[in-house]
Amino acid sequence: MRKTLSSRLLLGASLAALAAGAALAEEDDSRETFLGTISVQGGANPTAPLAGSVAKTSASTKTGTPILETPAAVSVIPRAQIAAQGATSLAEAVGYTAGVVTENFGADPRFDSLYLRGFNLENDKLLDGLRLMRSTQYPTSAPSFELYGLERVEVLKGPASVLYGAGTPAGVINMIQKRAQASGDITELGFGFDSQGSWQVFGDANRVVNDRFAYRLTAKSSDTNTAVKQIDNRRDYLALSASYLLTDTTELEIMASMHDDAPQSPTGVPAAMLGVVDWDRLRSFDFGDPAINQSDRQMRTLSFGLTHDFGNGWKLNNTLRYTRHDWDYDSVYVSGGTATTATRGVIAQRESFESLGSDLRLSGETATGGVSHKLTFGLDAMRLRESAATGFSSLAAIDITAPAYGGSFGAPWYSAQKDIEVTQLGLYGVDEMSFGKFRATLGLRREWSDQDGQNVTNYGSTDLTRKDAATTGQVSLGYVADNGLASYLSHATSYLPQPGADIDGRALDPTRGKQWELGVKYEPAAFEGLFSAALFDLRETDRNTTVTEGARTGLRQIGEARIRGLELEGVAELAQGWTLKAAYTRTDSKVLAGEQAGTALKNVPEHAASLWLSHDFAGKMQGLTLGGGVRYIGGRYADDANTARLDGVTLVDLGASYAWQNGVTGRINVSNLSDKAYVAGVGSFASYPGDERTVSASLGVTW
Repeated sequence: MRKTLSSRLLLGASLAALAAGAALAEEDDSRETFLGTISVQGGANPTAPLAGSVAKTSASTKTGTPILETPAAVSVIPRAQIAAQGATSLAEAVGYTAGVVTENFGADPRFDSLYLRGFNLENDKLLDGLRLMRSTQYPTSAPSFELYGLERVEVLKGPASVLYGAGTPAGVINMIQKRAQASGDITELGFGFDSQGSWQVFGDANRVVNDRFAYRLTAKSSDTNTAVKQIDNRRDYLALSASYLLTDTTELEIMASMHDDAPQSPTGVPAAMLGVVDWDRLRSFDFGDPAINQSDRQMRTLSFGLTHDFGNGWKLNNTLRYTRHDWDYDSVYVSGGTATTATRGVIAQRESFESLGSDLRLSGETATGGVSHKLTFGLDAMRLRESAATGFSSLAAIDITAPAYGGSFGAPWYSAQKDIEVTQLGLYGVDEMSFGKFRATLGLRREWSDQDGQNVTNYGSTDLTRKDAATTGQVSLGYVADNGLASYLSHATSYLPQPGADIDGRALDPTRGKQWELGVKYEPAAFEGLFSAALFDLRETDRNTTVTEGARTGLRQIGEARIRGLELEGVAELAQGWTLKAAYTRTDSKVLAGEQAGTALKNVPEHAASLWLSHDFAGKMQGLTLGGGVRYIGGRYADDANTARLDGVTLVDLGASYAWQNGVTGRINVSNLSDKAYVAGVGSFASYPGDERTVSASLGVTW
């Protein structure tokens, strides 16, 4: 069955590029490859290791254009910043990024639940420019990817459908894997632990075999615990990257990764217990049942690529990746309760997902009169198949004052079998124009989506078959001054297909997104740094709204939401060893039309701010780095109906490291220094506490 399906996937996504060449290399950026170090104006290649915290280019734009001249807000979190923060998950890595809200299910080892500019990024996470997905239907959050396997994380804000197809209008998060380097051999080995009882052992080795072949192995074994000791994730991760120079103008890359883990779902706590039961008790109490909870998840990725340089600045690049993950789990969840008792249920799910994605790009430069054009033409395709059996069962309540475990659950009161296949194909083009100090961008995409499947439940079945097609675009005008100051005005659109049917039985139309953004960026000449400010007006129309018409209740696509905001962000390596990363977000969200017109969107704080400051010592204390950060997440509504509101919270983090001259580095980090107790998110039935204070330490050696 798998062999047949893989063949169909390959056939459905095959492109002429596979005959001409495919590439994981991200455009004509300056990674150390066997084709040579290719310079990019403004900084190093976005897929390469970066020694500092200031990134000047982003792989997410697909064009190699410096961030300074990119007409969109872009945030990059390189490995140096990830290490300084002591981050072990994607959510922790982006916690100091403007516009991003994390921890929506508290400490969740299953997924990285992130909100950006008011939208849930469930299906808007990319791995090397291709979507990392779990499903096209709810629930859709992709499995968390091992952070140690990433070189950097990028956040591209605003509608990105021209480059990446269907998605929310908020933007995308792009994870860049570690890859083989042609610059030389390097090895890292280390271990770590934390105050929750977590531990990790890790290693990373790059080898240059000869002047045509290099490979890299990255591995990690870990057990990540939470305040609830029964909610953890035992994971083994292994990745391989290889680069081979086929000819003087053609380079092949192969990348593969393996995740084997067993994450448990956080149960949450009943809202009725908040403010009644002691916080320490709530954060550490197991509302689940070890006799029931079980989890077994595997995820595999395999990528192939080839970069071909035609000369004269023209290249053909294509990324091809096969992904498969399987997950069997039974998990207890809280469905309500009182001040002492939590009512509970059990979800049992058996799911399988596989996909093949490909992105072909032809890029180069030309000129017409006094205008220079950097052109990118792309053809991308994705084919995926998923199958999921789900059951919800009742479970006895648990008394927090006298807990009893070892229970069992019976036949499900709700069961569903979902089987679906989806094919997406997109054609896009981007023209980045330069005339003097002025910059302009035109982008256009046409995408087709074909979905076939059904969801069969004990209450009936839903036909998931549908066809969608959409055209999206982007346009911008900017100016780059000689003093390092750049400004832009941009407009972009997006679309996102919706499952199901309206009240009349007709397939739902895709939602539509659009955004105006006015931005200013500054790259100082006196020191390494990049500062940005962005004002945006973001809207989504054709949102689903529940209506009652006579005896009928169903959906009408009459909803509209608006998010307006200001984002300030800066990162700089200042004099005398100081490094700064700062962000501030001011957001106003509102439902303009629909059943909840006049309310604010959930998980959108009016104010949010963060600051990370570190210092590298010199002289007799050379090798010592001390750092600390403050994160403020303002008050926000827990639901779109605005019936519950989360208080604002200020969190303090600390970090310190010492690097000896023999290559040994020791690190210690403290997150939530004051052990602040707070609610990080609210689900359908339960509230989720934020992470408690955690002290982590690691020791590694590099040679």
